[in-house]
Amino acid sequence: MLIHFTSKILIAACLSISTLAIAEPLEQAIYAFKAGKIEQAINLFLEQENNPEAMLYLAKIYMSSDLDKAEDWIVKTVKNQPDNAEAHYFFGRIMGGQAQNSVFSALSYAGKSLDGFTQAVALKPDLIVYRTALMQFHIQAPSIAGGDIKIAKQQIVKIKELDAVAGLKVEIDFASSEEDNQVVEQLVAHGQSTYPDIPDFFFIAGTIYQQQENYPQAVTQLSEAATKTAVTEESIKAKYTALYLLGRIALLTEKRIESGIKSLNQYMTQAPNLLGMPPKSWVEFFLANLLVLNSQAPEALSIYLRLAKSDNKELAKQAKKATKKI
Repeated sequence: MLIHFTSKILIAACLSISTLAIAEPLEQAIYAFKAGKIEQAINLFLEQENNPEAMLYLAKIYMSSDLDKAEDWIVKTVKNQPDNAEAHYFFGRIMGGQAQNSVFSALSYAGKSLDGFTQAVALKPDLIVYRTALMQFHIQAPSIAGGDIKIAKQQIVKIKELDAVAGLKVEIDFASSEEDNQVVEQLVAHGQSTYPDIPDFFFIAGTIYQQQENYPQAVTQLSEAATKTAVTEESIKAKYTALYLLGRIALLTEKRIESGIKSLNQYMTQAPNLLGMPPKSWVEFFLANLLVLNSQAPEALSIYLRLAKSDNKELAKQAKKATKKI
């Protein structure tokens, strides 16, 4: 009996060690991804390409650089995990990206995108990010591609029930899609006065002014957003993307150069690596461009030479071109 009991312990221990051995590489890959070490993360995830979680991360990573690869991985993920709401959500996002880049297959991809968002909401109806994506699809897509304003309005009602801040944001999105500028201004002002301690509505105002090429007002609003406290993931994205945009505006206008450099340096050192935020490799490229404008060519050249070795072909190409101008 004792021998039999001991054998069970040994078997259990071996299984635990085996499970740990499997889990460790995945954890290492996720850590590399969150640390912004994208190339290392890709290699580690590829070593576990049959793991559905690794598949999903690869799809997420390739979203910003290679939609065809992202599509391959997200299709595999959904096939392996048909009840994974997050997988369906990213399926929707990736297919939406393909629809925007396609001519002959745009409608087909749009239909797949809608299916992905709809399924994500069906599986996790209380997750605002999924309902927001579904709402945005319906206000952006033409009716021939599946867009339906009635469904968009239904999602806005549901989102408002779940979270007041998110509800106000989607109301702004809807008013923007209707080109109702007066309502947009009223809603943004309401957001700033009701939630003055978060960056979200100052960031939204800044992006609106930027699109209107009213750069002084954009800088004022984005600078305000960058000083606010960010707790939620959406607020964190707003705060740090505001810093990125301040740098881009400085580069575009060739004004407030030192302030723009400071903003991009702050982004590089403080911004977390979250999906949907500007990749730090590109942010560093724009930082180098600002350094050139600030008569800091040696520092800029050092950055360009390093980025010229990037696996991102477009980034490497741009960096190589920039080195020749110094």
